[in-house]
Amino acid sequence: MTKKYLVKFNCTIGEYEHLETYIFDKQMTEYQYCKKFWGLSKKNELKTNVFWDDFEMNAIEVYSETEITKNQANKLKELGVA
Repeated sequence: MTKKYLVKFNCTIGEYEHLETYIFDKQMTEYQYCKKFWGLSKKNELKTNVFWDDFEMNAIEVYSETEITKNQANKLKELGVA
């Protein structure tokens, strides 16, 4: 059975923080998840595993990672969760 990875990100946009969710096809490092999700062009850490965007205005970090099945991923997409 094909595995998927449900990743929740903690995004800090100015003074506002919120969680974003995305489903990945393969397991990666925290930086690789953030790079792919936000399209980062360089690794610029604010602190351990918290990364600046390319303009050093906003920050992102992996909040959680959960291994899920392809069927679970499809259901989450169908429900508009991810």
